[in-house]
Amino acid sequence: MPRCHLRFPLTGLLVAVVTLSATATNAPAQHRALIAVSNELGHTITLIDGATLRVLNTIPVPQRPRGIEFSPDGTRLFVALSDARKTVQTSGDAIVSIDVGSGRINGVYPAGSDPERFAITPDGKRLYAANEDGSWTSATDIATRKIVATLIVGIEPEGVAVSPDGRWVYVTAETSNSVSVIDAKANKVVANFLVDVRPRAVAFSPDGKRAYVTAEIGGTLSVIDTKSRTVIRTIPLEGRQGKPVGLAVSPDGKRIYVANGNANAVSVIDAEKGVVIGRIPVGKRPWGIAVSNDGRIVYTADGLSDAISVIDAQAGRVIRTVKVGRQPWGVAVSP
Repeated sequence: MPRCHLRFPLTGLLVAVVTLSATATNAPAQHRALIAVSNELGHTITLIDGATLRVLNTIPVPQRPRGIEFSPDGTRLFVALSDARKTVQTSGDAIVSIDVGSGRINGVYPAGSDPERFAITPDGKRLYAANEDGSWTSATDIATRKIVATLIVGIEPEGVAVSPDGRWVYVTAETSNSVSVIDAKANKVVANFLVDVRPRAVAFSPDGKRAYVTAEIGGTLSVIDTKSRTVIRTIPLEGRQGKPVGLAVSPDGKRIYVANGNANAVSVIDAEKGVVIGRIPVGKRPWGIAVSNDGRIVYTADGLSDAISVIDAQAGRVIRTVKVGRQPWGVAVSP
């Protein structure tokens, strides 16, 4: 696949339609802990105060938003947008950055056709996006807003994660049931290995020694030794019928939380023992999941409830639900 070097203007439809909503009368301060939710059918982003759980802002976007991440410094929110045209890159396919303080788009980054999930390197200099309708991953330089590499990975790539040291990028591929390993320094694929059926999300442990991959059809969580790049354990979830999608690792690395979309529940896994130690019922079809910086709260994006569930991690139960937009897909917590 040839490299694409497209430049998106910061004027016109993409920016013109993104204005502050009526709920933005109190713009969130940059130091405030925030929860951000991408609402796929609503074409909006919801910003929530992490302390009060009050909705601070509802930001419209022109295409369907899915992958969502804060910048390492927390001042910007990056969101993957896709239009309805498959296998064709258009101006509707991009990753945008939103200024957290004003709620306005302040950057548009080409990321190949139909970007779904993406990850930002710890230094904030580059993002890697999975191009779902192709078999490649786009590496975009954030400063220049240019694609610097197009890397062939597995078939129908989706999950993306960067190792804590910024050296390795793991990309899952749903149709080939594989994970590709990208050397971020050389910007080349250096390894591929198989996991369970239809892998979705991927995440690293804080020390980078392990990676975890959910398998939606397999109904499992794969535990990967990142040194040998092999699956060392496969953990069944919800009797293999839960269709797990999103996952998040606690800041101390001791717990893994998996959103089981079909089971309307979160599995809690002891990372050291590799066993399920808890099950938490949440809203309908949880896909996105995130953990607070202190590890005390877990959030799920419940797509068919149009809400997020707020979970007390220690008590193992939902303590609050917050209504957001139509069909929430992803959720992120600011640094």
